[in-house]
Amino acid sequence: MLDLPEHAESHLTAQELRAGIALVEAMIPGSATIPAADERTLRRAENMVRFWADGAARPFGMVLRALDLAAVLQTGRPFHALTRERQDSLLHNWEHSPIHSAPLNLLSTLLKFAHFDAEHTYERQGGKFKVVKAVERPRYMDQIISASEWEGDETIECDAVVIGTGAGGAVVGRELAVRGHAVVFVEEGEHYKRDAYNGSMIRAHGIFYRNALAIGNAPMPTFMGKMMGGSTAVNGGTSLRPPPWVLDQWCETLRTDAFSQENMRPFFERVEGILNVSTPERKHIGPIADIMDRGCDAFGWSRGPIPRNAVGCEGAGFCDFGCPTGAKRGTDIAYVPDALERGALALTGLRAERVLKENGRAVGVEGVASNGKRIRIRAKVTVLAGGAVPTPLFLLKNSLCNSSGEVGRNLTLHPSGAVSAMFDEELHPHRYIPQAYLCDEFLKQGVLLSGAQPDLNIGAILFPFTGRRLMEAMSGMSNLTAFGVVLRDTGTGTVRFELNGTPIVTYSLTPRDVENMHLGIVRSAEIFFAAGARRVLPSLMGGHFMNNLDDLERFRTTKLRAGSIALTSYHPLGTCKMGRDPKKSVVGLDHQAHDLPGFYVVDGSTVPSALGVNPQITIMAMATRAAIGIADAI
Repeated sequence: MLDLPEHAESHLTAQELRAGIALVEAMIPGSATIPAADERTLRRAENMVRFWADGAARPFGMVLRALDLAAVLQTGRPFHALTRERQDSLLHNWEHSPIHSAPLNLLSTLLKFAHFDAEHTYERQGGKFKVVKAVERPRYMDQIISASEWEGDETIECDAVVIGTGAGGAVVGRELAVRGHAVVFVEEGEHYKRDAYNGSMIRAHGIFYRNALAIGNAPMPTFMGKMMGGSTAVNGGTSLRPPPWVLDQWCETLRTDAFSQENMRPFFERVEGILNVSTPERKHIGPIADIMDRGCDAFGWSRGPIPRNAVGCEGAGFCDFGCPTGAKRGTDIAYVPDALERGALALTGLRAERVLKENGRAVGVEGVASNGKRIRIRAKVTVLAGGAVPTPLFLLKNSLCNSSGEVGRNLTLHPSGAVSAMFDEELHPHRYIPQAYLCDEFLKQGVLLSGAQPDLNIGAILFPFTGRRLMEAMSGMSNLTAFGVVLRDTGTGTVRFELNGTPIVTYSLTPRDVENMHLGIVRSAEIFFAAGARRVLPSLMGGHFMNNLDDLERFRTTKLRAGSIALTSYHPLGTCKMGRDPKKSVVGLDHQAHDLPGFYVVDGSTVPSALGVNPQITIMAMATRAAIGIADAI
């Protein structure tokens, strides 16, 4: 369990501490099965913020103070001076407010993280953090070396240096190693075995993830893996190919047949074979499959199991926090070890700082370890595969490959919301695979509905409301299940800078995106009610609870406000545009940068558009295709 001391020195002022205690006690008042939040929760939240992004600790205190004073405008008294009943009523009003809802949701999310991930709260609900011992140490791990402990030459020579070990980098590195090329991986994060995955939400987001914030009309936390395996090590295992019409659109836009279904088929098949993609056993999917079947059958809608790269998965943990059984085959298991066994080298804890250039060509990279040690890797080809947010930040910082002005632009996020439902029967969603069943009936409209079964320490995040309403919802967790609503977004954002190490992106939902989220919520509610739900709870500020079909009909005519939707993103794409024209794109169809020969970008940043489905298989198939051309260039 991650140690977040509750009695560490606080940097909150006396006023902020007083305000924070009042807010946390009102937001999470407790119930018969859930301990009430108190000063310990606030301390954990403050330490959690400092652990995730030290620069955010001061704004955290300022938000507490600002909300405390905001109550004066409506009640004549600060929040901490109000009665508990008046506090609860005010929180409910703020959830509907265009001004207060966004900061309130961000704050309540942090407090829920801190409270429900605490061991005493988790265990009171029936949860238990996992402890895996006696983990095997295979031979290939001799080829994984912490950069701070590197004792070799300061300059390493190789055929290809690959920056990043996620869906793009690991695939390219392995494919090159299979073809006999000497490969060096540069990984900013560390390598973790399954004994590191204990199920803690705070630990996962503090150690395994790079956390970013999308700022716009709907503030959206955006999460990316920062470790060996990148996001493939901490995702849900969903392994879907892109819809056919998306590939057709790419071919038309890029004026090529290279990405047609027929031409991409062998790359998809190769990736799926290495990952052992298959559909999970029904008994491990759980009751959500029966619910979606009953609901979709009532309307004749398409649904079915989700193919996953996790043969033998029994739903033993929450996938986004790492797989404790090793069933899920991220690139850290399915790709990197094979490359290492063929002689590749992986340097972990090494942050790429700059690209080495000679005679106008990339010839490697220089990185810095946590102890300040600098290591140069000289190579015939340099592959950047940091991901759709880190990659443009690296290029912008180094003033590279941006003659087109497209670096950091065209960001899509697949904004994701949630809809929960309560049933009379016990469902115990935490006992099953979190994401293993879907409804793809509305995929062409830009809406995917997939299972989203929460663990007990994250269930509160499904409910963007507080106080008595939160406790009422949490009391029914054993009877709850949920769908995720994933959008193929029509808008785009930008990646431009970091703030104290946290990437900041600008992004806003378009009116069509808001309409599609409304559609996804309505369709989810229709499925749930047809399957026998007694209550449906969309993840919207202010609630919008539906207790019957009359409530659903009223919601059907409700016009959503972008800022009222509680959203997250795990699928940033598109920030290094692919194209033929160097004036309008960053890389060519072969992934080589127009501006710098010998330099390739192979990750989600080069995916030509939003997909509408989880992107790991698409990125990996594109990387397999790219690797063939890179191998020919060495």
